Amino acid sequence: MSLLSIVKKAALIPLLLFVGIQCTENSKNASSSVQLFSVKNGRIISPEGKETALKGCNLGNWLVLEMWMLDQKLHDQYTFESILEDRFGDDNKNELMEIYREHWVTENDFKIIRSFGMNTVRIPFQYTILMDPHKPYTLKEDAWNWLDKAVEWAENNNLSVILDLHGAPGRQSSMDHTGRSGYNRLWEEKEYQDQTAWLWQEISKHYKSNPTIAAYDLLNEPWGGTEEELRDIIFRMFKEIRNLGDNHIIIFPDHYSGIDFYIDGIEPDFNNYVYTAHFYPGFFGWGAPVPQVHADFLNNGLKTWHEKMDSLKTPLLVGEFNVVSKKAGGGEMMRRYYNAYEGYGWLATMWSYKVLTKQGGITKMNWGMVTNGDELPEMDLKSDSLIEIKTWFKGLSTMDIAIDEDLLFWLTTDEDPSSLDDLPPLPHPIKSVDFNDPPPENWSLVDIGGSLEGGLEINQETWIVYGGGNDIWGTSDQFRFIYTEVKDDFSCTISVNELLNNHSYAKAGIMVRKSLDDNSSHALINIFPYGNTEFGYRVENGELMAAVSGPSLTFPNAELKMVRKGNDFTGMVNRDGDWKELGTVTIPGADENIFLGLATLSHDNNQLTKAIYSNMKIINND
Repeated sequence: MSLLSIVKKAALIPLLLFVGIQCTENSKNASSSVQLFSVKNGRIISPEGKETALKGCNLGNWLVLEMWMLDQKLHDQYTFESILEDRFGDDNKNELMEIYREHWVTENDFKIIRSFGMNTVRIPFQYTILMDPHKPYTLKEDAWNWLDKAVEWAENNNLSVILDLHGAPGRQSSMDHTGRSGYNRLWEEKEYQDQTAWLWQEISKHYKSNPTIAAYDLLNEPWGGTEEELRDIIFRMFKEIRNLGDNHIIIFPDHYSGIDFYIDGIEPDFNNYVYTAHFYPGFFGWGAPVPQVHADFLNNGLKTWHEKMDSLKTPLLVGEFNVVSKKAGGGEMMRRYYNAYEGYGWLATMWSYKVLTKQGGITKMNWGMVTNGDELPEMDLKSDSLIEIKTWFKGLSTMDIAIDEDLLFWLTTDEDPSSLDDLPPLPHPIKSVDFNDPPPENWSLVDIGGSLEGGLEINQETWIVYGGGNDIWGTSDQFRFIYTEVKDDFSCTISVNELLNNHSYAKAGIMVRKSLDDNSSHALINIFPYGNTEFGYRVENGELMAAVSGPSLTFPNAELKMVRKGNDFTGMVNRDGDWKELGTVTIPGADENIFLGLATLSHDNNQLTKAIYSNMKIINND
């Protein structure tokens, strides 16, 4: 929000002009003339002096991109922008990124967010929005354009803002959501730490008297360093912001181990700070996405956190959370979470406002409050023309939008959610099986990468496979593989009739693999327990995998296909009688023998999943 906007809102022109002058002089007392969000006795206090609950969402994929949210099969934003720059030059790349930002989010999106009964938006951004990466400690000429728009649009729609540095200089982890996967150099290079601290000083100078901003989230998921390294840089930035006279709430991010490592270092004059954690029961190893898992977390896991925060007299920002699955409770379960967080006096922002999918529409699994209403038009960054890419980007603001009506209802109704007290107990996880039928002639089986030993039952054309393993992702894999060797072009189809929902990312599908090493290049067309599909691949041994999402299918008889032509492998799914191509990948050197078979993954190597396959057909295309 601009200084002029503040003046109009407060109707105190002489006073606030004076405050603005003081801000430019970095006076420690400048922000004292403007009331900001604050923390008192473990509760959030609004600028009007009232106890309040901050509840909202993240505007993800706007000022830092995550390829899965665009349904693009690229590693990260760094790759995304590098392709544009290599093809069209730096100026055109910058213009394209501005067009993208202009159309991914508009003020109308803030109106929609408000219609969900929310009062807060968390704005993830990466440092390159503000600082020229080629000129450290130099702000871009238009540095404040997008953050100022976000703050203005939020103010216009009675929303507060949490500024979230999602991608720091040097990157704070190896994850793609920092903007560049596999980098993670913030912790080992002091230069990047200095740049990050400088950036927050500049943000503070620009916004320190702005009451629309509720808090500064200094580093999103900074899990690439040690607890001590994290504490040191957070405390450094906290003190530097306070020395500028900025008393906005500052957020201390958790580490894998929690937040306890901060406590002994808290100094007597530290004020207006909260901690943050991200909660994803049903995902990322937190059990299956079923109501029982959420009930246990609501009744037990959250109570532990509440007791801790209550003892510290400090609120918690649940910066990211999402039930995602309708079968796990959908909008009603989300309402229970928001109710719990509000009751505790915490801040809560779900991930995320908008996620696009190829098929479009609200499905059984929704990461977004809204999505594209129709099938997403194709866009290939590597081959489409400059005009075609511009047109695709501009279409982001004009496409039909589907709203998750179930979530909208439950976040705005006066109706209370039903009780979770009478849920049936979860079935015991399958730790082992005592059978392992020999595979057919010319077929073999192996538990790749030290995967938990699985099992196999064959009944005529039906194969029941029990597989473990933590993941088929990243740079190496762990799963059960039943395979044969092929050297010619082929078309392979399979029906997946059942996949045990022990984890939302359990997988069953057709894989081609150059070797049985855990880091081998490969291509995989698979289905997940909720019917959503994916085509994933690793082009070179040890390289990070990439993937593109596909439409949802229904069990039984969810049909998958892998087609080979030389070094090219294409993954397809049968949707309503039509074979839909999800993607093609070229694997160098695959013109020799390659392993073809069924990949089964539990996504939790402490237990097995169960997949039932039938109607395996391999047709030689030569």
